[in-house]
Amino acid sequence: MTLFLHAFATQFYALLPFFILIATGYILVRIFRWSNTFTEGLTRFLFNLAIPVMLFGVMSRFHTQEEMDPRLIIAYFGASFILFFIAQLYVKWVLKRSAREAAVFGMGGIFSNNVMIGIPLIMLFMGSEAIAVSALVISFNALLLWSLVSVAIEWADHGSLSLKGFLLTFRGVLKNPIVVGIMLGLLVSFLRVPIPTFATHTIEMFSDMVAPLSLLVLGMGLAKYRLGANLKLSLNITFFKLILHPLIIWGVALLMGLPPFETKAIVILGSIATGMNVYLMALKFQVIEDAVASSIILTTILSAITTPIIVVLL
Repeated sequence: MTLFLHAFATQFYALLPFFILIATGYILVRIFRWSNTFTEGLTRFLFNLAIPVMLFGVMSRFHTQEEMDPRLIIAYFGASFILFFIAQLYVKWVLKRSAREAAVFGMGGIFSNNVMIGIPLIMLFMGSEAIAVSALVISFNALLLWSLVSVAIEWADHGSLSLKGFLLTFRGVLKNPIVVGIMLGLLVSFLRVPIPTFATHTIEMFSDMVAPLSLLVLGMGLAKYRLGANLKLSLNITFFKLILHPLIIWGVALLMGLPPFETKAIVILGSIATGMNVYLMALKFQVIEDAVASSIILTTILSAITTPIIVVLL
């Protein structure tokens, strides 16, 4: 027990700078009243330039890294789909909520904040060589999970699916700057295109900005939400996200015989807070917006405890 507590304390202290940066962003908006224009500008810079450039750099060196087990995608998203299905049954049968609410609830339980929190955490706990795992998960994340919730909502509303809805989702994913950065990087890696030294240094400078700015922007974004609205439902989402999601990913990875490196990476990605995209989904489909907003705050706060525990257990 003493060894466990010592290991937990070590991981928790390692995470403290992350949460200090998140708190700083939150305070700047909530107390010092920094304008939304500033937050939106930083967010646009991160998602449209800094993060795509960093991921381009990582994926352009993909051919130089040790071969990764492609089953990590099956393990991560297979586990996510399983939990999403469980959530549908739980919300409809136990919580007595609608199918539309169940779809967004399920997404809150499986959609991690892999960009703003996942990349910095993976860099902290596993080093830069594990960022490629994050990039692979991120590249499939938007397409598979947005498609999943869209299909679930369409089925709830009409009892049928449409090819048009899927194609619109797919087109939106292909226009995402982060996905573009990943795909271009993979193309450069596949063609073995040499990158000049000055360009490499520029990419490294952009990459150094990503972790601190992501955490600051996350804190600024959280300042827009309120904790406490529809608390019962948000606590349920939090349990699914922070406890069930990483456990099911871990179980599926073990059953598949996934190597320890890939297993640790995807379990960490599964253990982190609910992504802000889920709030956009809730707004789009006009269901449980308050519960999702509360769950984003709760999972961000509580993951400071649960993620270090999971890292120690791994």
